[in-house]
Amino acid sequence: FKYNLYFKSNIKRNCIDNKYPSARLMNKNLLLIIFLLNLCQSGFAQRIAIATKALGSVEIEKKEKPGFNNLKAGTILNDGDRIRTGTDGFALVIFIDDKSQLKIKEDSEVTITGKKIASTISKNIRMDNGTVRAQVNKQRKGEFVIQSTTSVASVKGTDFWFIADSEDGDVLIGLEGIVDLFNVISGLSVDVTAGNTGTSDDSGNLDIDPTNQNTIPDDPSDTEEESGNQIEIEFEGPNGEIKKLLIDIQ
Repeated sequence: FKYNLYFKSNIKRNCIDNKYPSARLMNKNLLLIIFLLNLCQSGFAQRIAIATKALGSVEIEKKEKPGFNNLKAGTILNDGDRIRTGTDGFALVIFIDDKSQLKIKEDSEVTITGKKIASTISKNIRMDNGTVRAQVNKQRKGEFVIQSTTSVASVKGTDFWFIADSEDGDVLIGLEGIVDLFNVISGLSVDVTAGNTGTSDDSGNLDIDPTNQNTIPDDPSDTEEESGNQIEIEFEGPNGEIKKLLIDIQ
């Protein structure tokens, strides 16, 4: 069993059970970033991300274990896991290869898949209804995709909101950078830049207009008061034993 940890901050390390480190981020304005889980043993699902926040009603269905259970901060996400949020739910997911973030708002359901290619993960977010914010670090084209039944948003590196609605059509709100929005019905595509909103519906229509600031969703992680928190991550060793990594955030 092998693991790697990387943090976006200077850290102090102690020892838990003489085997697993504990780290404390000293600047509460910095986001905890974790790169983990290089597993050499066959039979393990591919680890692609970690849920660092789960507020309100948030559930996860593991690909290998059907049925939804409460999602806890610190849960490792595997290829094919599904997250759904209730009317008061919010989840923050960080991908372990490049620190890109996916923020999942209330009344959303997303399936997160990823294929590891060398040191990167090709990411695909599938959702038919719901609202997410993607803050994507620089990728090769096609390495970060959000897909609904109507639209495909392909990203190189940017910040945007994607609102999937199977009845009224999808909305993409550009905050930074450029997003390629593709309508799968008509085959039309358009580049959505910062300050603009693209709309795509199941009739094949694809439009772009200046963004109405009142339509931009609230981001709970922007307004949430920072406070001390502890994330507990469980690992399963090669012999089936459960190990724990505790990380204190201040």
